[in-house]
Amino acid sequence: MFLRRLTLNINRYQEIILRMNTRHRLNFALIITTIALFLSSCAKEVVESSDSIEKRILESYISVVHKDSIQPLPSGVYIINTKKGTGTSFKENSAVFVRYSTLDLKGNYLSTTNEALAKQLGSFSYANYYGPILLELGNFTLIKGLEEALLTLKEGARAKIIIPSWASEFNYLNSDRYHATTTIYDVEVVKVIDDYPQYELDTLQRFSNIHYDGLDSLVKGYYYKSLVEGTGDSLKAGLTARYNYVGRLTNGFVFDTNIEDTARKYKIYNSTKTYGPLTQEIHEVGESSTSGSSVVDGFAKTLLKMRYGGKAVTFFGSEWGYATETQSFGKRQQLHFYIEVLPE
Repeated sequence: MFLRRLTLNINRYQEIILRMNTRHRLNFALIITTIALFLSSCAKEVVESSDSIEKRILESYISVVHKDSIQPLPSGVYIINTKKGTGTSFKENSAVFVRYSTLDLKGNYLSTTNEALAKQLGSFSYANYYGPILLELGNFTLIKGLEEALLTLKEGARAKIIIPSWASEFNYLNSDRYHATTTIYDVEVVKVIDDYPQYELDTLQRFSNIHYDGLDSLVKGYYYKSLVEGTGDSLKAGLTARYNYVGRLTNGFVFDTNIEDTARKYKIYNSTKTYGPLTQEIHEVGESSTSGSSVVDGFAKTLLKMRYGGKAVTFFGSEWGYATETQSFGKRQQLHFYIEVLPE
């Protein structure tokens, strides 16, 4: 009703314009035109959904930038292959290591796992992990559009994947959209893995061969080496110990430490963090202390093998670590710790 009355008023105002002098007529006409455009805009917003607007913008982008030379997949995702892969093909349950960056349609970078690019963009930090990130297909952890696109690629491929927001949901009921707008993934497929548990065991054994003279695992996926034995009996659940540690990935990336000098050495020092020995009630593997605090299973198993004043290194597979829980360095990573338990 409001829009109808305002439209009738505009018609009457147009009659008034004809009786004005030229200068006043132009000024008044501009006002009326602005109101008309506003009304038109409001009308479109009422009848056009955000998905429809996004689709029009995306189609215009494809037309102008890519000259309509590419066609969308069923979900509306577009793929621009920049390097053909010649290695292993994806399967529905494959794991894959990728390097990637995300961009908006204007070409602005939103994120990157590429160290050289991060330095170029001025966003580089030694505390950030730059390296291949593990993605897993077929277990509801990837957005639909990205998974659909990856299944068309092979190991060694490089592609730009344009994913509209409606294809950024996860493949389970009532999942939320990961992106609010169309997002471009610039993806390099580093390695495709069909049997990830075996890949982990092979990776740990290679690491042992290179750095620890072929040290054998004590149990599947877990390695331990004492550097200083310490004194007294082995630590037991319920006892309290103070300790220092350095946490690395098996590629050498230092992701955490409570030793200030080490943090400064590897340029991951954080002025908001308190450095110094940590106090932990020892607990059994897979359990928590009486206060509810806990460490990952591989770390807990190592503390139970140590004595006060002892020093040790341990490295283990993801099932002894964070498993599928995503950390700043990704998920399912093999971890390598130096641990020093202070004298009692």
